Parts: sequence; structure tokens; C-alpha cells
Amino acid sequence: MDYKRKALKVKQSPGLVRFFRLIFVLILGISLNHPPALAGPDENTVKSPQGAEKGMGWSPDANWVDIGFGYFFSRSSSSWEISFPGLEGRGRSVLEFNGMDSPVPYLFGEIKHPRYRLSFSFLYGAGDNAGGQGTDADYTGGDLDLRSRFDIAGETTLWIADVQRAFSFFNNRLIVKPFLGWKHYEERLRLTNGYWTMIRGVESGKPIFGLNSTYDFSWDSLRVGLKSQWDFIKRPQSGLDQVSLKGTLALFPYTRYRGQGTWNLREDFRKDPSFSHEADSIGLTGLDGVLAIAYRPWKYFEVEAGGWISFFKVWDGSDTTYFSDQTTAVATLEEAKALRLGFFVQMIGRF
Repeated sequence: MDYKRKALKVKQSPGLVRFFRLIFVLILGISLNHPPALAGPDENTVKSPQGAEKGMGWSPDANWVDIGFGYFFSRSSSSWEISFPGLEGRGRSVLEFNGMDSPVPYLFGEIKHPRYRLSFSFLYGAGDNAGGQGTDADYTGGDLDLRSRFDIAGETTLWIADVQRAFSFFNNRLIVKPFLGWKHYEERLRLTNGYWTMIRGVESGKPIFGLNSTYDFSWDSLRVGLKSQWDFIKRPQSGLDQVSLKGTLALFPYTRYRGQGTWNLREDFRKDPSFSHEADSIGLTGLDGVLAIAYRPWKYFEVEAGGWISFFKVWDGSDTTYFSDQTTAVATLEEAKALRLGFFVQMIGRF
């Protein structure tokens, strides 16, 4: 009977009731304002249903900024084709630039929202092209008439800017980031050491003396796609924070192409420039694809290596030739393409 009376007094004490209500409200408030951590020392043993449902949260182990540098060891090829009316039927001119090796050093960074709901990333790189060879083929009425070869050297510049939104699944082991961005890619080529391989349908090896021409072109593409990261090893032992598989797939629904060249061996061509190309295409105009392994020995440092492919294509553009007498001639740019393929290694600091 005494125990029942004491229990009844506790239940009816207004001071204790208010105290327990206050503790309950504080615990509820803390739980609502601190979502589950993105990564922590016991990541494999902590359940995180709220993070799986609402995306990634913020924790002391997460970071605000990624800054790094890398090398893209790659080879590029590109081509363009124009067509024009002629006396013997429609003529075509096809130029191809192949085998240009270029290690492109680059810098990159990513700034993240405190809860990693939104982030902005930027990459800039520039390098030299060497060791390439090109061909120039002219067709008259469907038959090959003239063909020449030449050496190529030059420079490559690229930059990429993306805005992405992050979602996480499976207790933050899988991170998926839809993104929208823009890519700029350009090459400035110099053509030297030319020789004819065919003249008027006859095989030849005649040198082209004094060849020193240029062709500069640039691509600007809208990027839409997904970035992903799967953490398949996470804190299994001391000194190993994380090993991840990363991938990126970006499609280009719109691409703008601009090119211009100077042909130094014809006096009837203007030299600033001799011709120019323009095309704006909508559709599947290219893609970026990346697949890589990331190794993080510590939570503030990461090394990443993998493969990277970029492809661009436009069609139905215009070619304008500028003559020394101030006149111009317009032809159809049937298509232009560019491919860069290789592997990269980069180091990342996480702050």
C-alpha cells in the first residue's frame, strides 16, 4: 500500500511532470536537428534509416571543400567534312587529325553545402599535343582526287563546371549525384612536314614544301548526367579509411562547335583566317564517361585513378572560305567529330 501511494504521488507531482516533459522535448529537438552522420568510425554498425530516406547528412567527418590536381594521359583524334557543288558533281573535302598524345595536367575543386544537399565542382586543364598525323582528302564526283599527309602538334585546353544534388542509399554506402553542367574543350593545331600521297588519282610521294598551317577548334556542350560512388571497403583496419568505386556518365544534349584555320600555301586565301566552321546541334551530340577506383588512407586525403572518355559530334553546319580579294564562298559542314581517350591519376585534399 505504501509503494502504491508513493508511485501515485510521483505521477501527480507537477514539478516532476514538467521536468520529464522538458527532457523529452530536448531529446526530440536534438534528434531532429542532427541527422545521421555521412561517415564515422562505426559506419558499418550504425543504422541510418533517416539518411537513407532524406539524403546525406552532415557530421564532423564530412567535409566542406575538395581541392586536388591530376594528370590525364590521353590520345585524341578529330575530323571534319565539308561538301560543295562542282562541275563534276558534288565535291567533298575531309580532314582527319589522329594520334595526338597529350598529358593534360588539371586542377579541380568542389564546394559543398553543409548538409551536402547541393555542391558545385570545377575542373581546368591544359597541355601540349605531340606525335599526331593528319590527312587531307578531296573527292570529286565521289572519286578520290587529291590526298596529303602532314605532322601535327598543338595545345589542348578544357574546363568543366557542374552543379549536383546528392542522394545516399544503403546506410550512405552508395551516393548518387544527378548533375547539370557545361564543358569547354578546344585544340589549337599546327600542320607541318606535308607530302602528297595521291595527285589526280595517281599515287605520289611528292613533298609539300613550306607547309605551316593552323587549325583551331572548340566545343561547348551542355552536360546532363549522374555521378556515383560505391564504398565497398570502409574502415576495415587501422590506416585505411575507405576504398570506393566511382563512375560518371554525362550526355551532351546540345553542342556548339567553332573552328577556324589558316592555309599558308595559297596566295588567293586570306590569312586571318582562311576559313571558318560553325555548327550548333541538338540531340545526342556526345558524352563523357569516367570509371575509377578511389583509395582514401585518411579521411582528409584521397588518391583516385581510372579511365576517361570524351566524345563530341555536330552536323549540318556551315563552312566559309575567305579569299584575298575580300570575297567569300559558303559550303556545308556535313559533320565534325572529336574523341579523347585515356586514363587519369589525381590526388584530393578534403577540408
